Amino acid sequence: MQSEFEVKEFSLPRISKPSYMVIGLPDAGLVGAISTEFLIEKFSLKEFGELYSTKYIPPIMHVTNGIAKSPLRLYYSENPNIIVFHSWTALPSSSIYPLAKFIVQYASKYSISKIISITGLPIQNRLDIEKPTAYWISSNSDLSQELEKIGIMQKFGDGYIAGPYAPILLESSKAGIDNFVIAIESFLDLPDPEASAVALDVLSKYIGFKVDVSSLLQEAEEIREKIKGLMEQTKKELPSYSVGKPMTYT
Repeated sequence: MQSEFEVKEFSLPRISKPSYMVIGLPDAGLVGAISTEFLIEKFSLKEFGELYSTKYIPPIMHVTNGIAKSPLRLYYSENPNIIVFHSWTALPSSSIYPLAKFIVQYASKYSISKIISITGLPIQNRLDIEKPTAYWISSNSDLSQELEKIGIMQKFGDGYIAGPYAPILLESSKAGIDNFVIAIESFLDLPDPEASAVALDVLSKYIGFKVDVSSLLQEAEEIREKIKGLMEQTKKELPSYSVGKPMTYT
């Protein structure tokens, strides 16, 4: 698999059909990153690979238990049957297209049934909302019909999506791989564990596994403090990371 990213696999993921690849990248509210980190910890996901790129990954190493590792890593679980792609650092906008191509090619390599991306949908009145609304955006009409029929999220009607998840939708559509985005109402530049809890609830219902997000809600302030550095890094890229309504007057 030719790519501008080099992947080092320590082992091979043991997954069966249907299989899902869940993407958590830092963007609005860190909704995706918080969600996938919670999955990694809650289900003790097995780390099996990491990505390298001198061109597209910032000169940062993520240190775990005294060991320096790439901030872009791969995990898997047999129950739930998922591969998780998680970034422990904010990514420059220049990396978005090559990373999207890598993700879709990698999903194809393991015959992934669906790629599921998780992101935040920034809204001005987030403080006034107790439970954020979940929306979906899909890569094709058949998947749209499926998501409408299931009815666990609202359809994001007309608007735009920019940032790391947009080219994943594009590359998935070109490759014929199902991909949908779970977009949760969130803060723009504050970590939003409550929005991540909604995303995880939706994800668990769709895939079919149980997840207790009470600890995520109880530790919301602790989580915000823990990852405020990641939020500061991500703020630099936020102007190009967004989901919103059409920029027209019609």
